[in-house]
Amino acid sequence: MASLESVFRNRHVLLTGGSTGIGLATAKQLAALGATTTLFARRLPVLEEARAAVLKATPGARVHILALDVAKEEDVQRVLAAHLSTNPADMLINNAGIVMPGRFTELESRHFREMMDVNYFGAVNMCRAVIPHMISRTGTNGGGYIANVGSLLSVMGIFGYSAYCGSKFALYGFSEVLRAELWPHNIAVSILLPPDTDTPQHTFELQYLPAETKAIAGQVKMLTAESVADTLLRGMAAKTFEIIPGFDSKTTVLAQRLVPGVVRWVCDSAQRKAQKQG
Repeated sequence: MASLESVFRNRHVLLTGGSTGIGLATAKQLAALGATTTLFARRLPVLEEARAAVLKATPGARVHILALDVAKEEDVQRVLAAHLSTNPADMLINNAGIVMPGRFTELESRHFREMMDVNYFGAVNMCRAVIPHMISRTGTNGGGYIANVGSLLSVMGIFGYSAYCGSKFALYGFSEVLRAELWPHNIAVSILLPPDTDTPQHTFELQYLPAETKAIAGQVKMLTAESVADTLLRGMAAKTFEIIPGFDSKTTVLAQRLVPGVVRWVCDSAQRKAQKQG
């Protein structure tokens, strides 16, 4: 496998959801490796804070910031067209995502639409704007790269995440098709499948978790944003399609595929215990 520095140095990486959590941790590591980054998020003030954090960690790093709502296709096309015309991109990491857990019967319909708009269509919109640009450049830059940030819940569903799982399952299927369609253009595709990660978003969702979800999720080891970002970049360097951070997560995905009935039994047992205690 090529060294991380040789893969990312002097490459321009577009990174959505780049202001906090996994996105910010990834931006810091990319800057340290010599990459140029463009960070996207909806709010300019938090982007400015993120850029300052990256520059503090790596003085002199090349960091662009652009306020953008990835769920709005017309805005994505307009902003990316202008930016890419002067800053050709080599890689795109679709990290923007939102979550609202809760029982299906209690979640509002808007939550389902919002998560699909950001978690799924946000990635679709960015890819529609960036992939034609990458295809036009593959002869000059050695190929492009698309990495979509999914979740362990891209491949398994658990109590309390009906809206989130729907959006992340869709992202997995989208990534599978992109991989097949883009390798002839020398563009690689990956999907990251992280478990619970210590981020501001995870802290936010904890207050809304049903007791059953807490009981199930408590069996999975939480990772740091920095370790997930490191696994992401190493997986991209190896051109791995499924990038799974952590041994426990790898074991969970393998079990879900080989013995899904056992996984459901384990989750159901935790759920029953929580319901009895409640």
